[in-house]
Amino acid sequence: MEVSQSDNEVSQSDNEVSQSATAADTPTLGSAPSSVAEGPEYLDLATLRTSATQVTQDTNVATASAYVAHALSDLCFVYAAREQTLGAAALAWTRRAEKNAYGEWVSALRMETRLGAGHAAWGALASGSRVAAIASSESLPYMAPVLAQLAARRQPIVVHAAAQSLDDASCVRSDVAGVFASLHSRAVVLASASAQEAHDVAAVAHAVAAAAQVPVVHVTSGAFDADDTNSVHVLSHSQLAAFVADVAATQLEPAEAVQRALSLFHAVSGRTYRMLEYSGSSDAETVFVALGAAAASAQAALPSIMQESRTGVLNVRALRPWDHAELVRSLPASVRRVVVLSATNGADALLADVSVAALISGANIGVCGESVLDASDADIANTMRTALGLETVNEETEAEAGAEAEAKTEETSAIATPDASLDTALALAKRLAFPEAYATQLTARPDERTFAVKVSSLRRMTPDSYDRNIIHIEFDTRNTGLTYEIGDALGVYGSNDAQEVREFCAAYGVDTNALVTAVKDGRSQTRTVYAWLAHTLDVFGRPSKKFYSALAAFATDAAEAEKLEWLTTPEGAIDFKGRVADTVTYADILLEFASARPPITHLVDLIAPIKPRHYSIASSARMHPGSVHLCVVTVHWPTSRGPRAGQCTRFLDALNIGDAVTVSVKPSVMKLPPLDAQPVIMAGLGTGMAPFRAFIEERAMRKLEGVNVGPMTLYFGSRHRAMEYLYGEEFEAYHADGLLTNLRLAFSRDQKDKVYIQHKMRDDAELLADGLLANDGCFYLCGPTWPASDVKDAMVHAFTSHGGVKPTEASKVIEELKESDRYILEVY
Repeated sequence: MEVSQSDNEVSQSDNEVSQSATAADTPTLGSAPSSVAEGPEYLDLATLRTSATQVTQDTNVATASAYVAHALSDLCFVYAAREQTLGAAALAWTRRAEKNAYGEWVSALRMETRLGAGHAAWGALASGSRVAAIASSESLPYMAPVLAQLAARRQPIVVHAAAQSLDDASCVRSDVAGVFASLHSRAVVLASASAQEAHDVAAVAHAVAAAAQVPVVHVTSGAFDADDTNSVHVLSHSQLAAFVADVAATQLEPAEAVQRALSLFHAVSGRTYRMLEYSGSSDAETVFVALGAAAASAQAALPSIMQESRTGVLNVRALRPWDHAELVRSLPASVRRVVVLSATNGADALLADVSVAALISGANIGVCGESVLDASDADIANTMRTALGLETVNEETEAEAGAEAEAKTEETSAIATPDASLDTALALAKRLAFPEAYATQLTARPDERTFAVKVSSLRRMTPDSYDRNIIHIEFDTRNTGLTYEIGDALGVYGSNDAQEVREFCAAYGVDTNALVTAVKDGRSQTRTVYAWLAHTLDVFGRPSKKFYSALAAFATDAAEAEKLEWLTTPEGAIDFKGRVADTVTYADILLEFASARPPITHLVDLIAPIKPRHYSIASSARMHPGSVHLCVVTVHWPTSRGPRAGQCTRFLDALNIGDAVTVSVKPSVMKLPPLDAQPVIMAGLGTGMAPFRAFIEERAMRKLEGVNVGPMTLYFGSRHRAMEYLYGEEFEAYHADGLLTNLRLAFSRDQKDKVYIQHKMRDDAELLADGLLANDGCFYLCGPTWPASDVKDAMVHAFTSHGGVKPTEASKVIEELKESDRYILEVY
């Protein structure tokens, strides 16, 4: 089989390059084609060439690793198989005649992917060139024989392999199966996930190749997040060159080279990596093992899951060289089961490695595998929860799903026996009149502890002219039985928009007042059509492929049935992805395929139920008895079918004073420390500061009671002070009173250079070290996920500069704080 690139790309055959390509080749200058148009994601090389220290720049996974490859090589071959965009940054830099860290020209060449791919490296290495390659994992099986020959002859080359391939419909998908083809080549195999990790592990890979004189395969994440842009701390050219020289000063065996490179990289960058990285409970009984993006997703899910189960995640940073004994040593002694999260649809080498390690060790450890191929973060979290016997959750973000669970006035449901047949109001009356005979229950939410509260206050917190609508809502909880603790979340149960429901019913041809009995959650439930569609079924949510396939069985038109089935196949993947991106709903599909008309009793099974959407409570029950407060931002986004809105936030925004809402209470990790005198340090972004308003109010009440409360520091970040300084007057008053000891504000867009909370924290290094290390304080971060790593870096800086912590121990100290519930993250 041969997969070739088009002739109009910068491309040469392997034979041509092996004869003629050397480090002295000077690239041809010219403008880059539109497919590799320059942009901020390609980094500012001029600054990186002249800087003596790390530079923070915005970039993505592919460009972060390509930068290191370009800086540390003379020749960079791009083996992208059918993926034309891979290696775009390296090709663009060649066209711009950018030089590497050694002041020499770099030639990036797009190569053909076929059996024997990689032979071009022979001639280049023989001429003394530093050689790198950028490839998709789909290309690695073609390169494996050459990598084996290079390993046998101790020849260094680094292959940065994106864990992605193209399916039959030419859609990019996650794929690590090709990576396993390189495991038998005796090459070192390292893995990364984020853009920061891609940059860091790429540097380590080049240092290992130089020190051990062997091929190194660096596997980066692909498909879903490779193009996401994030802030990355980038080593300058001089730092990269010096780092590689230091590691390669002594020739080492591969395992020793990896250990030395990781150790020296920490000294250069302050960031810590290990060949096997464990995080989680010290007494875990079940541990999940994964590499790359799957490991990152599992680690992100861990804090939430650890609230319910003693577990952990082992991130395999180095898949080769492999040490069976080290794997077992990296696990807590309490482990009895290991679950390998497999990102392949076939044999998994990682699962085999872990199974053999457990067998050889003689330890009483069972090993199994769970497939997470093409799984989202939420899917992986639920896979872990299922493996642990925990209830799965459905808390998708509004921007991703375009639909959330929300609540409005709940219509009464009658729960009858499974054999009940209810077609008329008279039949319903029987069940209401003789509840014992018919086992009838009247409840808003069967089998759930819910409360009916009423809106007592609702106001917009941002100006009407501002593009972000943030609302403050208060609910009256008197005489409802609802109680809550500091840090709890309020689950708001949903209703779809009444007008949209009626319009759908009219188009679908059903009577909104008709009574329908169907089995839901193991019980026969009777509701009107309107009640099913407004309060129970997520009809304006996003369907999965299973819905398309199930709907095809109801289509009476052969062409529509065929189209529905086709959308679930690889051939229909592009069209299906477009529908997902456009937030196409169940209702859209049901109306588009007019010959498919399942009755409501079947829609109950086909359409996912509306789930509650949880919001951090922004009030203290001690300060506001009989009331609970929320701070919520509404979400809207455009699609080709018209504007969409987050289901729950749209519902909340439309409420009026006196409206009834069904809610529940969910415990959270955001709890005040057990001692009133312990320092509290809070970092909130936007509506992420909601639980901290509750924290401050709770301590204000304690202070009024004469209790000696400890210092409180709040870092608050948003875009503009004039537009979204949420609860600003309250915070200023608490600060003036002395309860809020330190108030640090970061309004990112109020000045030329963006300022974020992590910058304010870095300025307060002594305060953070004193509060957390010297006085046993607690730190909390609430808001979006993106600043978590930068916040950790600020903490590391504080601990090492003012807390007496060695750089090599800083990450361990933070992990210990997490274990003792003194470093708590609630990010989403």
